[in-house]
Amino acid sequence: MEVLTPRLYVGNLSYDASESDIFDHLSKVAGVKNVEVVRDSGSNSKGFGFAEMLTLEGAQEVAKKLHDTDFMGRLLIVNGAKSQGERSGGGPRNHDRADSRPPRGEQAERSSEFDYERGPRNPSYD
Repeated sequence: MEVLTPRLYVGNLSYDASESDIFDHLSKVAGVKNVEVVRDSGSNSKGFGFAEMLTLEGAQEVAKKLHDTDFMGRLLIVNGAKSQGERSGGGPRNHDRADSRPPRGEQAERSSEFDYERGPRNPSYD
């Protein structure tokens, strides 16, 4: 992904990598403002994070020089971070979709594709 802002996505991190480890590594190439490792509710690393570089040029240089290089035994992924509007995946959550469906008791009866007494249903024989 093209680097258009000073904010970088840093992925495929070792679960042992701390913010200071990443900060020090990126600082070898360009000035770093801050680093954040994304963690789960139990404070365990999810294996990715974000780095805010001091300049756009610095972010581009870091992505160019450090993407697909070894860091703590893993090949780093360093790309431009997506903005909030660009994020994909997930879509509507289950509780959002449930609002558009009728309650269970009111759902239309579906014809079964399998009759447990006679085997698979074949509509051409019905």
